[in-house]
Amino acid sequence: MSSVHSSTRTDQYASTVNVPKVAGIATALVAANILLMLVGSYTPLADLGLILFSNYFVGIGTFVVTIGGGFWVSNRGIETGNIPIAGAGVTLIQFGYTLLGSAILVIAPSALRVPALAITTIITGLLTAGIVVVVYRTDRSFAGWQTYAKGLFVAGFAAGAVGFFTNPSLMLFASVLFFLGFVTDLTYEIWAVKENRYASPIRNAIGIYIAVMGVFIHILRLVLYALSVLDN
Repeated sequence: MSSVHSSTRTDQYASTVNVPKVAGIATALVAANILLMLVGSYTPLADLGLILFSNYFVGIGTFVVTIGGGFWVSNRGIETGNIPIAGAGVTLIQFGYTLLGSAILVIAPSALRVPALAITTIITGLLTAGIVVVVYRTDRSFAGWQTYAKGLFVAGFAAGAVGFFTNPSLMLFASVLFFLGFVTDLTYEIWAVKENRYASPIRNAIGIYIAVMGVFIHILRLVLYALSVLDN
């Protein structure tokens, strides 16, 4: 949800960006979070996640505090050159996604968890690779997509809030809007790397990591549902 928060921008950008470094850091953060989700699904952390995310508004609040708050803290640490602060922000993000992911996984049978994570990783990786190809092989500017992502997140929250009190089908629509928001945000973050929009490769990596995990979570729910249907 990186587009919801202020970003670490500079007026003077480096002439080149270390793309392998950005990709490596982002990949490591995603891999660590997936592992934490799996481990967390076998611990009381999953029960805590179920409690927090069982209510729409509490769940949104938890997500904003952990993911949004963690991104804000990490940005402040990067801006001031305070690595421990930046690390604390990333840890908070990891905790938030672990809470949500473990709560999703714990509902599924143990035998389906690893296959679901593996399939989701492949699908998310292919989707991310597709976005990279589109961004890097076109001259199109995706600068406005950060704003579009914000709009999708706000619309998703509004649809879910209305659906919570009236029509549950609207909450499904809200989930679609959130998914599209993360895809849009991921597109912007990848474009930002291409255009050197941010001075720090760590900032670039964290932005991509947050967006990828947002996409991952939504795909994971669909994969688990499909595997559960096939298993029955």
